[in-house]
Amino acid sequence: MTGAFAIAQNTIREVVRQRMVLVLALFGVGLVAASQVLSPIALGEGRKVVTDFGLAGSSLLATLLAVMLGSNLLHKELERRTIYAVMAKPIRRSEFLLGKFLGLWVTSAALVAGMTAMVLALLAIVYRDTPWLLLGSLALTVVELGVITAVVVFFSSFTTPALTAFFAIATIVAGHFADDLLYFATQGASPWIARTTEAVYWLLPHLETFNARGQVVHGVAVAPERLAFGAAYGLLYMIALLVAAGAIFERREFR
Repeated sequence: MTGAFAIAQNTIREVVRQRMVLVLALFGVGLVAASQVLSPIALGEGRKVVTDFGLAGSSLLATLLAVMLGSNLLHKELERRTIYAVMAKPIRRSEFLLGKFLGLWVTSAALVAGMTAMVLALLAIVYRDTPWLLLGSLALTVVELGVITAVVVFFSSFTTPALTAFFAIATIVAGHFADDLLYFATQGASPWIARTTEAVYWLLPHLETFNARGQVVHGVAVAPERLAFGAAYGLLYMIALLVAAGAIFERREFR
């Protein structure tokens, strides 16, 4: 595990050096500012607009960071051939993969936490209100980012950056609409299609489990049991994907 933590630290430094982080952070600040500009025309619901825009924007930006940077992390190591130097040390490939995952997850979680802090600060300054219940939504979003990061690492363990990004985005979109896909596929579809869709449904990450933004926008706190279920489900899904990714990466031939 020591090797995995060392890889994670190097990954965090590498991601922080990317200009993408700065661009996304500046865009996030602009998004929060734009929500404040729109609040005067929100018919007295300015606080809700700021909260909704801020939380949705921070989640979107962190997701883009995980997908865009994560899809290239392993490829860069192979392209620069730095992975050979790492593999020459007493570290397993699965540890290397775990370190990449932890580094990217910590970076994306830090970004979404910083964005949420901006939203809280804006609400406190402008509306004299500090809705700490936003922290419940933040906790679920951090777990969701862990699942998304695991998805990206899984695909990057055996395919190219472009395909990794494509498959990851497709999985994220399908994961948010998993219940709808199952419903429409079982309405008059053939038994084979229905069974296939149901199998895909259970394989997809149910990302709506982690979406509590609409709830907290209306001042409803996230229930502890939902936090516990989300954390348990997300952790189990991450472990399953990382185990599969590690098994694939152990057998991958480097060129």
